[in-house]
Amino acid sequence: MKRLLSIDELIEHMKNKGITFDKVSESEAKIFLQKNNYYMKLASYRSNYEKCPTGRRAGQYKKLDFGYLKELSTLDMYLRYIIIDMCLDIEHAIKVKLISDITNNPAEDGYDIVRKFIAKDNNLQILKNIRNHKSGEYCKDLIEKYYPYFPVWVFVELISFGELLYFCSFYESTYGVQIVNGMLMNTVRDVRNASAHSNCLLNKMTEKIDSTKQVNSEISNFIAGMKDISKTSRVNNLSYKFTNSFITLLYVYDCLMPEKSKQKRYIEIQKFINERAKQHSDFFISNSKIVGVYKFHKKVVDNLVERA
Repeated sequence: MKRLLSIDELIEHMKNKGITFDKVSESEAKIFLQKNNYYMKLASYRSNYEKCPTGRRAGQYKKLDFGYLKELSTLDMYLRYIIIDMCLDIEHAIKVKLISDITNNPAEDGYDIVRKFIAKDNNLQILKNIRNHKSGEYCKDLIEKYYPYFPVWVFVELISFGELLYFCSFYESTYGVQIVNGMLMNTVRDVRNASAHSNCLLNKMTEKIDSTKQVNSEISNFIAGMKDISKTSRVNNLSYKFTNSFITLLYVYDCLMPEKSKQKRYIEIQKFINERAKQHSDFFISNSKIVGVYKFHKKVVDNLVERA
């Protein structure tokens, strides 16, 4: 078991790892670690940097300053906010699409599909989850009025995003329709949950997806239709875990959202890429991995803005 280090000891530990304090002073770094972020999370962004393989500095990081880690953690925070907003939009769009399909389904009354779905859940865990929300102010009235016989337009307001996807899958298999692409939505759910729980997204930008998995053809074709993105760039970048997840999110958003919503959101992302993400571009100019990932995402978003 590792001993808990003090802030001063953590600073020394980073210096021993080759991390410099030129862009951010040691005293500023101490304040940041005390009030803005914690070491384990901040240190995770080191994975984007290489270590010296041999020589006097063997095992130490190359050209890594504390300021670079601080900036990456800040950009990560802004990106998580964007992703959460996009996922809220997607969740709403799925509910609208699902309820519309059920409303136009002559075999459904809006209650029967919910009853069958809950009956399928052998331990009634979903009803238990809903009942646990009864103490909250926002869903209390709905739960008291309808529990346990919910119409679908109430039910979807009371279940989690993961349960919503599960419900969509059940409805799809019951009636042979498609509301969402379940495989792609699993990726959206994962990146949504990571963002909602403030997990790091940019700490391993060039980490590859599992070698046993292939890039989804819909996602590959989505990028293939964009200008100024070569096949080599597309194949390489979509093999990175984070890039694959974020592009999947963009694709699902593009499929589900109305044109005005897409245009507004894409312009927002473009502004983040062109302005805030470039605010300290000099920090990363020598890191070809980070620069390459940045350029690819910029091209994708520029294409989406131009097309919207």
